[in-house]
Amino acid sequence: MLLQGQWPHPLPLLIAWLKSDVNIMAVSKLPDDMDRRLPLVMVTPAPGGGQGTDYTRTRSIDIDVYASDWKTMANLTCRIETSIFRLGGRGNQYGYVDASRITEFSQIAYENKAGVLRCTATANLDMRPKTSLK
Repeated sequence: MLLQGQWPHPLPLLIAWLKSDVNIMAVSKLPDDMDRRLPLVMVTPAPGGGQGTDYTRTRSIDIDVYASDWKTMANLTCRIETSIFRLGGRGNQYGYVDASRITEFSQIAYENKAGVLRCTATANLDMRPKTSLK
């Protein structure tokens, strides 16, 4: 089998998925006024992933959630976890995900802004090349 097409970029796929599935607006870069935009979800490429069987490739994405309180944090992280599980076997205009997994969210110190909580998890998306990149 010859490889045709290319693997979709996971960030636009995940940003669009979270918006359509659980109405969460994610970004790929923190805004300068992030403390005024809380709660906030940021997705970025993560180390890891790799090649699976045939032409399947696992893409790893870090998901950082910023909130001002634990109630909001718990609500967002639970919705994101549920959405990542639903993503397996589905997709959108940016690509298709054969299988999806997510680690547990854990607290990470965030010292740039006082009173801002940060939790992070890594999602792994198994994807195949798209033959049409319209």
